[in-house]
Amino acid sequence: MDYNPPPRSELPEDPADPSLSGHGAPANNEQEYVFQENKRDFKHSGPGIASFVIALVTLIGYAVSFVFVGMQASDILSNSNEVIADSSATIMFLGLTVLILAAVNVIGAVIGIIGLTLRRRRKVFAIIGTIINGAILLLFMLLIATILVNAGA
Repeated sequence: MDYNPPPRSELPEDPADPSLSGHGAPANNEQEYVFQENKRDFKHSGPGIASFVIALVTLIGYAVSFVFVGMQASDILSNSNEVIADSSATIMFLGLTVLILAAVNVIGAVIGIIGLTLRRRRKVFAIIGTIINGAILLLFMLLIATILVNAGA
């Protein structure tokens, strides 16, 4: 955005002569100003913002579902009657919630990667959203791997 005119030694000697002043440009001894976009002028990428919002929503969803299941588990443990029916419903709720939220995390990670590939856009939210969604997916895979290893033992 800074305009630096050329030194006086590089300017043509006779600005009245159109052949020396360029391709029909006005002979005012200045070059044509070319606007250069500054990186600070770029907009945030839409997919990046969407990925970040998806990551925050899934984090809140995981927290709410685990708190809800924890409250249900404390109620189940305090009442010894009908333990199997109540516990199976609670475990089913937790399993479905985690699977749905993991699928949403996959979508968020893909959208974050799309946000990273856009040109002339800021990538802050895309980076943060991709990292959070990827970390949650990694933890989900480690949880599944741990369950499968313990099931085999």
